[in-house]
Amino acid sequence: MSLRDRMAADSADLRTPRRVGRAGGVVLAGVLLVLGLFVTTLAAGALAGTQRQQDESRMDRSMEVARAVVAGEAYRRVELLGQLSASVGTQRELTAHDFNALTHRFAYRGLPGVSEVGFVVPATDDQVQGVQRLWRSRGSAVAVRPVPADEHRLVVLSRSLDGLSSALGADLAAAPEPVTAMDAARRTGQVTASQVYVLLRDRPLAPSRRQPSFVLAAPVYGAGDVPDAGLLRGWLLMGVRGVDFMDGTLKQIAQGMINVKLTDVSVPGQERRLAELRGGEPVGDTGLHRETTIDVGGRQWKLELQPTTGFLSAGGTRTYQAIMGSGVIASLLLAGLVLVLVTSRDRALARVEQATAALQADIVHRQHVETHLREREAELERFAAVAAHDLKSPLTVIMGYCELVEDTLAPGSDSQVTGWLGRVRTGTRRMQHLIDDLLAYAAAGDGSLEPAEIDLDTLVADIVMERTSHLDHDRPNIEFGRLPKVVADPARIRQVLDNLIGNAVKYVRHGTVAQVDISAEREGDMWRIAVADHGIGISADQRENVFAAFARARGSEGYPGTGLGLAICRRIVNHHGGEIRVEENPGGGSRFVFTLPVAPEPSSRGAEAEGGEDDRAERSASGSGRR
Repeated sequence: MSLRDRMAADSADLRTPRRVGRAGGVVLAGVLLVLGLFVTTLAAGALAGTQRQQDESRMDRSMEVARAVVAGEAYRRVELLGQLSASVGTQRELTAHDFNALTHRFAYRGLPGVSEVGFVVPATDDQVQGVQRLWRSRGSAVAVRPVPADEHRLVVLSRSLDGLSSALGADLAAAPEPVTAMDAARRTGQVTASQVYVLLRDRPLAPSRRQPSFVLAAPVYGAGDVPDAGLLRGWLLMGVRGVDFMDGTLKQIAQGMINVKLTDVSVPGQERRLAELRGGEPVGDTGLHRETTIDVGGRQWKLELQPTTGFLSAGGTRTYQAIMGSGVIASLLLAGLVLVLVTSRDRALARVEQATAALQADIVHRQHVETHLREREAELERFAAVAAHDLKSPLTVIMGYCELVEDTLAPGSDSQVTGWLGRVRTGTRRMQHLIDDLLAYAAAGDGSLEPAEIDLDTLVADIVMERTSHLDHDRPNIEFGRLPKVVADPARIRQVLDNLIGNAVKYVRHGTVAQVDISAEREGDMWRIAVADHGIGISADQRENVFAAFARARGSEGYPGTGLGLAICRRIVNHHGGEIRVEENPGGGSRFVFTLPVAPEPSSRGAEAEGGEDDRAERSASGSGRR
């Protein structure tokens, strides 16, 4: 029986007319005292359990936010260095002036922990002096300081971002950590992070000022119509100090209530602490300890969160004690009042009824609060959609003025200015794509559907045609058999298939041609549609997370994308009552599967539909696309 039902039953008993003598009053007072203590204990225990759940929920939210911030900040540095690498690769003859212009934006991008950005070239013993003469002729004040090594790694260009002396002229072969990162970047063609170590430029500092750090290494290849197109020119290195990175990204989140540790655990048994943020004395409750791993440039970082004494709500302990004390006192007083006021049951009944009404009012109030919270959540989602929509106008203005400036420039104008305008337009287009994806994500799960019969055969052929008609070479191989008809919203299902086919074409290893296979089979009253590829694949531990908003799988850092495409697909499919998942493709790569309802078929078409199952003809088309 619930407490509310028990209170109602006790009230009914109290209304029963009867005489209670002194002995009966003592018994009743004792029963009420025991019952009061029991209820008080239950209430205090429930409060303690609720407080515990709240603390665990707060730690879970803190971990989600901390992981998103660390991963986002790390990815921002990786992306910026990759963009700079591509820009440097297009320079026909890179000079110190060009390098300073290309790295100028790093000085005001707000990158906590970033100490320096440098260009490193390989050289043998016989090439060291020639390298120094070449880069001095290009405006660098480099004075190389080689160390004994099979292959030197010389810093020939550098831009300091912390006001301290740079590593210009240093031979990074003296430190195995950046050499290993550069070798991995040369091997994979991707931005790679080094193991934690002390930067060469920081080693002359006092021990108290040295910080555990790491570098990001991006290979630079000649690109475009330069003489060394496709050849390795060197590496771009970005030095990042761990403590400064932690303070700049997580200090506001910790707020003195959480201790944070960041450790490189890529190699078992060789863990190295990158940074630690202490907010206070840690609590001994290991149940509130949280940890997760983050992939940064091919390395695994472990993020640990531990609450401090300031995190635990002191108010919760005081409330627990107050409830216990108040419950005991109230029980004693109630027992005493029963003894004194045995004949004053009407007054007691009135108080019980008031307490019951107050409890019911509190329940109603809580229901109103929950309803209000749900309404606020819906308002926030609508606000996000409206904000994203309103951002499109200024971006359109920026794009228009860029085109106007390009049209105004006379032929033969400064190519560097033209290049900058091109980068502005590229960034604007990327922002437009992100806003479009945000709007699509906000609308994917809302609004009423407009179902109609869709011929997936025709729809897929149309999508492939759009993605391949403009290509002259490197056309991917897209195969699909006879596809069924389904009942769904045509515009939204087109968006799902376009995203999945575009991803299958985009996420392939560099230098390979995409292989895509689209098929369908019936399961009861649902069609099971599959889009399989032979691309870079998705590891088993990330196949569920890739459908979350802004989530990207490991290995996709070097590919463009907003991280919203698969989230949009899931919302659309779920809105149709179907499901979507990703699994391993037996031939390598990934296989995305989603379900949709079967189109109702008239009886006159039954035989034709049945015969069509045996008549499937394979067709193929070539194309490429992006999400």
